[in-house]
Amino acid sequence: MPQQKDINMANYTLEPNGRNCRVTMQGDLIASDVPDLQAALKQQLQRGVDEIVFDLAATVMLDSSGIGLLIATCNTMARQQGRIRVINVSPDILQLLQSMRLTGRLNATGKA
Repeated sequence: MPQQKDINMANYTLEPNGRNCRVTMQGDLIASDVPDLQAALKQQLQRGVDEIVFDLAATVMLDSSGIGLLIATCNTMARQQGRIRVINVSPDILQLLQSMRLTGRLNATGKA
């Protein structure tokens, strides 16, 4: 059953599915969202997930804290022989990630 979170305007849904977890953002991934989401992700990592998928279909803005969260999650997953994917990324955010040379590292793909 998906976990719904709405704390300090943090809007995301965590959907654990066996060894995978999908994080669906229902808004921007910015500094005010990071602490709560980071704690929720830590619980999933302790469960031993192999893959975390961030669905950014509804995300228009990604600030440095959000990028930091994605990179930190990627680093942690790599240490555990897991991976992350960032899907349904808007063209603007995808361009930002490309300019930072993060698309390959984060397995980022644009909206279908």
